[in-house]
Amino acid sequence: MDFYENAVDVHEAADILYNSGKYRMAVFNVCLAIELYLKSRLPLVEYDVRLESSHDVINIYRCLTTRFRSSKDLTPMINMCRKYYNESRYPYNGKDVFTGEFAADFIGYLADIKNYVDNECIATLDDLKTKFEKA
Repeated sequence: MDFYENAVDVHEAADILYNSGKYRMAVFNVCLAIELYLKSRLPLVEYDVRLESSHDVINIYRCLTTRFRSSKDLTPMINMCRKYYNESRYPYNGKDVFTGEFAADFIGYLADIKNYVDNECIATLDDLKTKFEKA
C-alpha cells in the first residue's frame, strides 16, 4: 500500500470517527491523513529520505512548495496539524478542546490539503518517464 492509498483509508476513518462523535480521535486521524497525502507527493520533488519515516508535516509541506505553490495558504493548517497530532493522542491538558466544531475545522483542513495534493501537485510526463525508467 502506498502513502496515498493509506491516506484514503485514514481519511475514511477520520470521517467515521467524526460522525460518531469521537472528535479527539477524528482530529488525530485527520492529522495523520494530511501527513500521508503530502508524503504521497514527495517523489515529485527533491527531499531528504528521512522525511518518509518522520511526522514532520511542516518540512514535508515545505519540500512540496519548492515546486508546487498552493493557490491557498495552507501553512496555518499544516501548523495546526503538527500541534494537534500529538495533543490528540496524548491530551494532557484539563480542557476539552476537541469539540465537534474544532474537529469540523480539521475535517475542512483535510479537504483543502487533499485538494492541493490532487489538483496542484501534478506529475508531468517527465516525472512519469523518470519514475518508470527507475523501475
